[in-house]
Amino acid sequence: MKLAILRTFLTAAFLVFCFTSMQAQDKVETVEVKVTGMMCGGCASKVHKVLEGTAGIIDNEVKYPGDVAVVKYNPEKTNPEEIVGVIEEKTDFSAELKEES
Repeated sequence: MKLAILRTFLTAAFLVFCFTSMQAQDKVETVEVKVTGMMCGGCASKVHKVLEGTAGIIDNEVKYPGDVAVVKYNPEKTNPEEIVGVIEEKTDFSAELKEES
């Protein structure tokens, strides 16, 4: 009896987890941000760590050379303007949204 209850509970928990994960995947957008002032890979690492610790950011890749941060984020928790703002506030670099070509 206890085993059947445990099995039912674990199955329900798994289904809730899967459903929640699928919903979260639907809410991902990507933005490219031009970062000016980086001089080395250490600078890119600093920007990466700042973005990594920012609410709503799911993943990011900061390219040096290239001076671009490619940021995947949840649009319900943050937006491109806030991402630019956090880079400028928490690093010594300038940032702007990269224009689409």
